[in-house]
Amino acid sequence: MSLPATDIQSYSLSLTRDFSAPREKVFQAWTDPEILMKWFGPKGVTTESARIDLRVGGKYQYELKLPDGQIATHQGEYREIDPPKKLVFTGILDGQGCEGSAGVYAETVVTLEFQEMGSTTRLTLTHDFLPTEESKESHAFGWNGSFDCLAEVLG
Repeated sequence: MSLPATDIQSYSLSLTRDFSAPREKVFQAWTDPEILMKWFGPKGVTTESARIDLRVGGKYQYELKLPDGQIATHQGEYREIDPPKKLVFTGILDGQGCEGSAGVYAETVVTLEFQEMGSTTRLTLTHDFLPTEESKESHAFGWNGSFDCLAEVLG
């Protein structure tokens, strides 16, 4: 897979959230399939399966069950892994179950930066190469909902 051409219009999303957990535990929640299945996706979405090959060039694939019963696949490849500081991966957006992206195919890039803040962790997520403004808004909703669920799992 190659990164999208930079001359094509795309959108970026950046979100920051503080979690009441050590950085190692927050990082592990993104890299351990059993933990990830407990929180990935906003309320009403369940992660039915998660496969993670945690190495640069390794692939991941999550099967998400949407509130209407549709199954959406979230998949990509790890580009950078620096535990517990940083995780970069691609994501394939095929429009399936993704509002604002119907009929759109795009490879996006997600960068997660984990900053230790005493007993809490500041997580900054940057999602680049989103194909439409609607896709950006839909992903903001999804990521914020996922962060809410992650906060519950982390305690």
